[in-house]
Amino acid sequence: MKLVWFTYLLVVCLLNVCSANGKQAGNFLYDMGTVSSRVESGYLGVNPDLIFSKERGYGWINGPKYAFDTLYNRIADTLFCDGVVGEKTLIFKTNIPQGEYFLLITIGHPGQDVMQAKIGINGQVVTENISAPWFRLPYRSVRRKITVGKNGAVVEIKSIGKIDIVGLYRIEFRSVADIEEGSYCKIPETEAGEMTASEGALKVQILKDPANTALQNRLNVLQKHLTAERYYELAGWSFAVTRTKMNQIQRMYAAIDLLDQIVADPADPLYYKSLYLLAKIHYWLAKEDSELLPGSKSQVYFDQLAKVFPNHRLIRMYKGEKIEDPFKTGSDMSGAPKWAVLQQEAMARMLKVIHWWVQHRQSENGELGGKYADDVEMLRWWLPAILGADDSLARVGYTRLADGIWNSGALVRGYDKKTDDVEHSAELFRDSHTGMFMVRYADPAYVERAMISMQNFGEVWSGITKAGHRHFKSYYLSATETLNEKPYGVDVPLNARALLPGLWAAWYNKNPLLIKQFSEWAQAWVEDASREENGKPAGMIPPAVSFEQEKIGGYSDKWYEPGLRYNYYNWDHLGHISELYSFLSGLHAITGNDSFLNPINKVADLTKASVSLNPTEKYKPGSPDWVKSTLISGGEDKTAGANPFGNIFAMTAKLTGQTRYDDLIRQHASPYNRYQLTGNQNEMLSGFDVILNSLRYNFPLMTSEVKFTDRVYVRGSDLLTGMYTGHFGRGFEFPALVATWKNTGPDVSVFVRNGGKTSALVSLCNAGDQKQVEMNTWMLTPGVYKVNVGLDKNDDTVAEKQIEEKLVTINERVGVIKIALPARAQVVVRVSRISEIKQKAESLPDLALSRNDVVISESGDQSGMLKIHCALHNIGNAPSAPAMAYLNTNGAVSDSTAVDVIEAPNDLHPRVKTIHFNWKPKPGKHQISVLVKYDGPEVNSQNNSVTIGYSYPDIKKTIK
Repeated sequence: MKLVWFTYLLVVCLLNVCSANGKQAGNFLYDMGTVSSRVESGYLGVNPDLIFSKERGYGWINGPKYAFDTLYNRIADTLFCDGVVGEKTLIFKTNIPQGEYFLLITIGHPGQDVMQAKIGINGQVVTENISAPWFRLPYRSVRRKITVGKNGAVVEIKSIGKIDIVGLYRIEFRSVADIEEGSYCKIPETEAGEMTASEGALKVQILKDPANTALQNRLNVLQKHLTAERYYELAGWSFAVTRTKMNQIQRMYAAIDLLDQIVADPADPLYYKSLYLLAKIHYWLAKEDSELLPGSKSQVYFDQLAKVFPNHRLIRMYKGEKIEDPFKTGSDMSGAPKWAVLQQEAMARMLKVIHWWVQHRQSENGELGGKYADDVEMLRWWLPAILGADDSLARVGYTRLADGIWNSGALVRGYDKKTDDVEHSAELFRDSHTGMFMVRYADPAYVERAMISMQNFGEVWSGITKAGHRHFKSYYLSATETLNEKPYGVDVPLNARALLPGLWAAWYNKNPLLIKQFSEWAQAWVEDASREENGKPAGMIPPAVSFEQEKIGGYSDKWYEPGLRYNYYNWDHLGHISELYSFLSGLHAITGNDSFLNPINKVADLTKASVSLNPTEKYKPGSPDWVKSTLISGGEDKTAGANPFGNIFAMTAKLTGQTRYDDLIRQHASPYNRYQLTGNQNEMLSGFDVILNSLRYNFPLMTSEVKFTDRVYVRGSDLLTGMYTGHFGRGFEFPALVATWKNTGPDVSVFVRNGGKTSALVSLCNAGDQKQVEMNTWMLTPGVYKVNVGLDKNDDTVAEKQIEEKLVTINERVGVIKIALPARAQVVVRVSRISEIKQKAESLPDLALSRNDVVISESGDQSGMLKIHCALHNIGNAPSAPAMAYLNTNGAVSDSTAVDVIEAPNDLHPRVKTIHFNWKPKPGKHQISVLVKYDGPEVNSQNNSVTIGYSYPDIKKTIK
């Protein structure tokens, strides 16, 4: 408080100096609009009929054709609600006194056509080219210091674009006054307390001296900066969109318009603070999309700032300098193998980033501040922290975001309610909920949500074509509609993205409707791939198929370039095209239908054949050799050094056990997948260069400075996923995990060296105290397994000393193996099947409970008896038999009830029954468990009980 008060007094003193030197001609402000529209306070209204006259001293020389009053309320500044529009040229004259002024002109109009204009004053050019609307803003401003002579000012705004209209919102002439230097602290950051004190002091001075335009103009500039800062800091939060009625990008553009006005005057005390903020806005807009702000000047601005603030760490980071984030391991890694040392550092750094977001940025509704659709993209690299390091905070943050999206109102029936291309409309649900099958395995909430979302596939998104095939009607879709007209009425491989949660649901419970509809869609694409049409080589999946005619290439004459809104729908963007191949591989694993592998095998054959191509030759787009060349190069959206099809080959090999893809995996897959074949640990460990290069440097640019959460990347994170889980990719593509882990933590490094349906080989390096970890098996089929755990001092996977040998029976898909780890030692775990347990029937029920479904309420009588209600779900694919449910409080059975048959959700609509218990508690803390005892086989028995904590008499949960 003392610092704020001192700053306030300092600013008041400086403003007294400013007031003493504040003699100038005054301000002349003009608000254009209709005769009846609101005129901004302090401005003169100018309507189209106001022709210049000597008596008035201002008006039109060449006036507008009409005025508008849009009641535009998406910008706080009401000046942009009304204006005028002329044809070709607007000329405005005002007989203001001679002197120096800051001229501010805001052009624009409420239409969609972009007007371009050249602006001049008294024959001198103000700007050669300015256009509006600008992005989605209906206006654009320009501010310049000018000198006006004795004949006043004539402003000319001339159209130079394709349309002959010029729109105008305002013209300002604000007198230039002497400014006392040193009014703000000499750092580029905006200090909130200092700004507040300055604003308050200015307002006090203006009350004392209301005619002092120098004070008014200082306040005007300061408030521009504060508004821009506020727009920037509001980021993408949903409350900010509601409050400002602008999305994040619109606010950033509005902030640029304000800051450009300030930095037009290098002498302004706010110049460097505004330039710093402006540079950051340019940086993040360009980071989000290079086409979003063409000609970004971020580096130009940062270069200028670096000359004034050469030791400023953030400016150095923004300029591209790598500044390492300090790291000191909390574990004793002496004697640990290199893979463990590198993994421990990578995970510790990853957790530092994740924890920052969960602790400092995430809100209760799960948002991370970049809007939900961008926030979810961050989850794509969180899974190793949860499935490998078993980090509870990462699990909380992941779950909170998934639940927040589900409850946000942004989804209808499990899908985005806004109609958009599938790349964007699928993100909200796909990116948040697919991973929940692993984060909260067998929790009925997430299985049911996936099934609910897939209701859209049969009822909204897809249909049967004239040729009898199931295809999506469009690639522009929502939960309620598809855009079917040209060019939107096409099915695209990326539509597989919308179906990925359903693929996991089909894997989990073999829902017959899902498998039927998915198989129909997959078979349609297999047949489309086999066709030679529109120049497409046989065997290749095309980038688009029209729904109406099933034409290859959609409405385009180029099979490989369907002419859709974004170029990532073109065939040479293999990272996007490959999502359908991934779907086909996963569906083959579920159904056993070998035809689903035909397109994958064709790509494999062509990739092998590409070795005969000349690598320097450019082939004709669409030709067979061009296809081969693109496949070998990895396409236009190849990332992190891996060919997108490399991991498709690795996935298919993992799921089928076939060796036909081995050479392609060695050549094109990610480091972990290559290691699985070659055993070359050094080649795999080189992959840490990518992930650690993402995590070691410029920590603020991954956390506190971030404005678009979808630009927080940890490249190469699939290496961690592979080492911890044995998965071929990032984890969420398909449930081909060898293992996930419980109670590991940052001290335990994990290296799944190999694994499949009958065996697993894992190294565990424990840098901490003795502990017991839990290995959850995902690929091992039901059977009896021998588990050998032994000390491995030289990291050769050969045990020098056996610690434990035991038999473990795995009855269900996800089994549990408990492993005791000695302190500060490395062990090797070998799991091998010695006998098989016959697989359960394809049709099974699955009774399931979720902790969120337990609700406690008062009974309403005076007995102190409470009622406990619990929703019991069947998430299998067969009806359940009668069962018994028990209430267990503090270790003892308190009540029980019979459970009737619950039908299967084979139509994708959840099947739930509420069971009821009575309980009379004593004051204090209690542990309440609900347990369902079911005698028959189920898909999964791990979700038959749930436990919550409860304090009486503090009722935490009620039911109406």
